[in-house]
Amino acid sequence: MRIMIYSQHVLGIGHFFRSMEIASALHSHEVLFVEGGEPVTGFQAPAHVQRVFLPPLMMDAEFKRMEVQGGNVEDIKGRRRQLMMETFQAFAPDILITELFPFGRKQFAFELMPLLERVREGIADTRIVCSLRDILVEKRDQDAYEKRVLATLNPYYHLLLIHSDPALIQLDDTFVRTSQIRIPHAYTGFVVRKCVDEKKPDGVKVIVVSSGGGKVGVDLLASSIRAFKVISSENLRMRVFEGPFMEASHRAHLAELVSSDDRISIHPFTLDFLSELARADLSISMAGYNTCMDILSAGLRALVHPFGQNREQAMRARRLEKLGVVGVIESLAPASLASRILEELQGEQRNKLGSLDIAGAQNTARMLEDLAAK
Repeated sequence: MRIMIYSQHVLGIGHFFRSMEIASALHSHEVLFVEGGEPVTGFQAPAHVQRVFLPPLMMDAEFKRMEVQGGNVEDIKGRRRQLMMETFQAFAPDILITELFPFGRKQFAFELMPLLERVREGIADTRIVCSLRDILVEKRDQDAYEKRVLATLNPYYHLLLIHSDPALIQLDDTFVRTSQIRIPHAYTGFVVRKCVDEKKPDGVKVIVVSSGGGKVGVDLLASSIRAFKVISSENLRMRVFEGPFMEASHRAHLAELVSSDDRISIHPFTLDFLSELARADLSISMAGYNTCMDILSAGLRALVHPFGQNREQAMRARRLEKLGVVGVIESLAPASLASRILEELQGEQRNKLGSLDIAGAQNTARMLEDLAAK
C-alpha cells in the first residue's frame, strides 16, 4: 500500500512529530511524507518513509499572515502547488492523509483542493483521509466555520480519524456539528511515543523546562528560571531546552538569565527529548498535544502553562489535570511558581499511562489497512 501524508506545521512542531509517529507505525507500507513547514534539523525518518520538502511556509505568532524566508509568498505558493501535484501524480497513492485539513489549515487549500478535485473527478484512484488531533481551536464565526468544514469533508473524504480517547476529549466538545459528518469516523486513541526507562542521576532532582518549537513560550522559560533562582537548594538542577525556531534575541536573553546560577543549564532543541523527560523529576512546559503525550508516556510530574491564543491547550491541560496527570500554572510570578515547583517535587511519581488509550499510531495504521481493503 502506498500512503502519502501531508503535514504542515505553522508555528510549533507538534503536528510534524504526531504525523511522523503515524508514518513510523506504517512500517510495512510505502510512505511518502510531504512536509511544508521549516524542516526540523537533524531528524532522520524511518527507512520506509520517503520525504518531500515543500518550500517552507510558516505563520506569525498571531496566526494572521504567512511568512517565508526569502522570496515572495505568492511565488512560493505557486511552486508548492506545482510540486504537490507532480508528487501526487508520480507516487499515485492508494491513500492520501491530510493532517488537520479541512478542520484547519484553510490557508493551504490552494495546494490541497486540486488533489481532492482530481480524486473526486475520478482521475486518481485514491482514498482521502483526515488525520485530526483531539481539540479544535475556536473560531470567530463557529457556525460558518463548521459549515465550511462539512462542505469539504463530506463530499471529498472517505474517512476521518480523531487522535483522541473519547473518555477524555470528544470531537463534539469543540465541533458542534459532529452528527452531520456523513463519512466514517473513528477515535484512534492518543498518538504517543514510547518512553524507555532511563537511569536518574544520583543525589539530585532534575527539572526539564521546554516550550516546543520556540516561537512562543519564552516567557515561560524566563519565569521558570527566575522561579528556580528563588529556591536555594543545592540538590536541584534545571535543564532549559530552546525550541528550534526560537528568535536569537530570546536565546540571548535566556543565556543572560542563567549566567549567575551554575545549577541551571541551557540546551539546544533535542530529538531525544523523551529521554530527557525519562531522566527528570519534573517537567515545566506548555500544553501542546505532543508535549502532553510525552509527559503521559514518561510518567513524571509536570506543570503546564497553556498557550493563551486559543482554547486548545487550556482545555487539554484542564482535562489532564482532573486525571492527576499534570498541574496547571496559574501565575508566572517567580515566588508563586517557585512554590508550585517545590510542591510538585515533593509529590509521588505519576501513573505512567493511566487508563487512556495511547495506541493511536498503531490503531491508525490498522484502520488505514482496513480502509484500503474495502
